[in-house]
Amino acid sequence: MELRTYQEKAINDLASSLGKGNKRVILQAATGSGKTVMASNIVKRAVDKGNKVLFLAHRRELISQCSDKLQKFGIEHGIIMAGETNCSWHKVQVASVDTLRSRVFQNKKMELPEADIIIIDECHRTLSATYRKIIAEYEGKMVLGLTATPCRSDGRGLGHVYQDMVSASNICHLTEDGYLVPVRYYAPTTPDLKGIKLVAGDYNQKQLAVKMDQPKLVGDVVTNWLKIAQGKPTVAFASSVAHSIHIMEQFQSVGIAAAHIDGKTSNDERDIILKKLSSGEITVLCNCLVLTEGWDCPTAQVCILARPTKSLGLYLQMVGRVLRPMENKEYAMLIDHSGAVYEHGFVDDEFEWDLNPKKKIQEAKRNSEKKERKPITCEKCFTVYSDARMCPNCGSIFIKKGRALIVGDGDLGEVDRKSRKAKNRVYTQEEKDEWYAMLKYHGDEKGYKDGWAYFKYKDKFGETPVGRVVHKKKPNKECKAWITYINIRNSKRRSA
Repeated sequence: MELRTYQEKAINDLASSLGKGNKRVILQAATGSGKTVMASNIVKRAVDKGNKVLFLAHRRELISQCSDKLQKFGIEHGIIMAGETNCSWHKVQVASVDTLRSRVFQNKKMELPEADIIIIDECHRTLSATYRKIIAEYEGKMVLGLTATPCRSDGRGLGHVYQDMVSASNICHLTEDGYLVPVRYYAPTTPDLKGIKLVAGDYNQKQLAVKMDQPKLVGDVVTNWLKIAQGKPTVAFASSVAHSIHIMEQFQSVGIAAAHIDGKTSNDERDIILKKLSSGEITVLCNCLVLTEGWDCPTAQVCILARPTKSLGLYLQMVGRVLRPMENKEYAMLIDHSGAVYEHGFVDDEFEWDLNPKKKIQEAKRNSEKKERKPITCEKCFTVYSDARMCPNCGSIFIKKGRALIVGDGDLGEVDRKSRKAKNRVYTQEEKDEWYAMLKYHGDEKGYKDGWAYFKYKDKFGETPVGRVVHKKKPNKECKAWITYINIRNSKRRSA
């Protein structure tokens, strides 16, 4: 396997760090940079020199990925994991951390395999008790950590374990070089998270689930998806298993092929569902923290964040699932119902990773930038702006309120990377006429007054359909979803 230029450089930088006497080093490699390929190359070089290697991972998918890459490099290896045959004579062992904990420390059924080099995938988990215990058993040996996000859930560095860090290419450069696709950002809603406590640097999961798993919020997820991403392969991240199931059911209720997986989904069933997403049999796949790591699906184009997080690492991991390129995939889409893009920024921002356990990456990033006022989301058109009371897009005046803003209709402004403002979709006159025809059909079907379609058209497009002659047409899913959304909005305004 021929390495890319930045991969070769990263491996050389790693060798240089080890040459300086560092024994525990992180290889920070962004999503799509090929960290498993780099790791396999490192393993091959180590084996060629007579070294024994132990590769550690916490998920079956990660172990399978590593095994596949090692095979492509022609490296014989054993796998230590439930359901796998023991091949302890190989110099390279790929092991499940959970299996080692059970067999070595709890049940005393085996000894840790001999190793000169320990490689830890997703090493931002290294501070857990089991990892620390395993590392302690290999005192003095080389430890190489692999991760796209070298920080704890609270944003602090991993300096308690690692001595140095080497970085491969970042998301910005990978996108420029075509190894990843660019992202379009949409921020239709920002949840009210007041009162939710923080645990280990992130929101309390139980409290978050109660806050986010509300019928209206679940309905907003589907309604907004119908407006801007209808038909595109989508992965949705929910706040709990129940929340994920409810989002799936809401998609299914409007005729969208959707599925759900969680930690209790069997491996066989999970594989079947993931293949159906790749093949197009499923359009939306909902989950709760199952697909954040160890899963690549270039087909997936849309990421729905219905799970707020204070963790920059988790945010990057979730959005990273839809960045892989494939034929005819020009961009990825982030529909943010969590406020994460305002909390953490754009995924291709350049983050100042640091091993210092006393410093949070978010604080380092904020300190390196000019202070900006908190972004304002226009409640009428979803434009995101700052440093003004008037929305630059529609002229609405921002008024501070003691409660969450009512999110009004708009065509889900796409958040522009430079201006951080949302851009409304531009409709052709032909598309507007089609909408008018569908609104007239719906109004007649419901027995509304003659002017209903006229005013709804004006509500949507900001102009009147004077002089437009159209033949009534049955509303499509997008039109139905918009009408539902308008009804919800009007209901909220009446009760406000």
